[in-house]
Amino acid sequence: MKTRMLCLFGLALAASTAIVAHAASDTQDANTPHVRMLPRTDVQRFTNAIGLIQEYYIASTTDDQLFGNAIQGMVSNLDPHSAYLDPTALKDLQATVSGQFVGIGVELTLDNGLLEVISPLAGSPAAAAGLKANDRIIKINNVVVQEMSLDDAVRQIKGPEGSWVKLTVLRPGIKKPLLMSVQRKIVKLVAVQSKTLEPGIGYVRLTFFQGPVETQLRQAIQQLKTQSGGKLRGFILDLRNNPGGLLEMSGSVADDFLDAKQLTHHKGLIVYTKGRVPHSDITLKATPGELLPGVPMVVLINGGTASAAEIVTGALQDYHRAVIVGSRSFGKGSVQTVLPLDDNSAIKITTALYYTPAGRMIQAHGITPDIAIPDVAMRLDHMTPNVGLNFDESDFTNHLANAGDSAKWKQTQVAQRALIKSELQLAQDDYTLYQALIALKGVMTQGKA
Repeated sequence: MKTRMLCLFGLALAASTAIVAHAASDTQDANTPHVRMLPRTDVQRFTNAIGLIQEYYIASTTDDQLFGNAIQGMVSNLDPHSAYLDPTALKDLQATVSGQFVGIGVELTLDNGLLEVISPLAGSPAAAAGLKANDRIIKINNVVVQEMSLDDAVRQIKGPEGSWVKLTVLRPGIKKPLLMSVQRKIVKLVAVQSKTLEPGIGYVRLTFFQGPVETQLRQAIQQLKTQSGGKLRGFILDLRNNPGGLLEMSGSVADDFLDAKQLTHHKGLIVYTKGRVPHSDITLKATPGELLPGVPMVVLINGGTASAAEIVTGALQDYHRAVIVGSRSFGKGSVQTVLPLDDNSAIKITTALYYTPAGRMIQAHGITPDIAIPDVAMRLDHMTPNVGLNFDESDFTNHLANAGDSAKWKQTQVAQRALIKSELQLAQDDYTLYQALIALKGVMTQGKA
């Protein structure tokens, strides 16, 4: 039995390669490639090159080294997400799947020779150092990266636990390069974070799609319900800087918010893939029931929302199940398959493109939000003061009393002011989330007189 692993990350994690998206077992015949006879002249030219390198190159080389380099060059030139996984890279991949690894915790891709940050992982050394989505790393330990492959750049960033790596970074809107020193540490992948924003309004952030994400999501929602008296009035799903993960996991998460019985179009599809070979075609559909029936919902995205996270976003948008808020997503619409070469190495190659229920291809286009919000920061002292935090008629001494004045009314006013103050603080801490909350409240009031 050979094992195929379908990857939706496809980007390089600067502490490993990609995170495995899906493992499936097929028959030997289905997975055994048809080996065609190569032209003798091509084989001879290849072996001649190896012989000449070993005889004349200034440094000694081994067959393993030359064959590995040959496979790496052959695969990495296919597209930005295909790669050769040597024993070290394959081990890193397996370590990442386990839920922790040593590194700085940043998702990277190569764009026209430039090393671009897709997103730092939540709570990672990269995030603590200040790396952001769309940053471009131009030097690693003072070595220019423009001529490096993605795998080479990742190897330069990786290192022993406790050691440091120096990064020179170009950031959009800032003329001078930024210098950052990041310490390599054990990065523990935390998939689900949740909190109650306001009474009855729950918030869950998913940082990637692997492991027991769906189980943790269900537990988080149940906890939010309990904190809100058994029911939520509104819900925000934060997929910002989520680089992706498991294909089937993304389908399961989207299905948690869709009820097949309520879907009257798109054949109940969540996502489908198309490839050159038949077994690359996969279809995932919604099932009956959902976690939050009838609860208004907002999904937050940005330029760091990629791959599996875009599948969830696209499905919820196509079925009008959620309002999408934020900025355009990354646009990684391809699926990679990890195919073993032997027990210690493999190749990761692009085998399919995926489509949303409405047939939209995400590749290089991304998801456009329903409500576009720029990624900006706000300061409390820059906000208008007339937001109910100061005083009104009822604060004047000897004001004319309202017959409806009561202790309950006064308590309501105090609670309302506290809520406004809390929202202002949220606007300062996370302006996009604040706008998502406002959008959610707008959806929650629709249909009410």
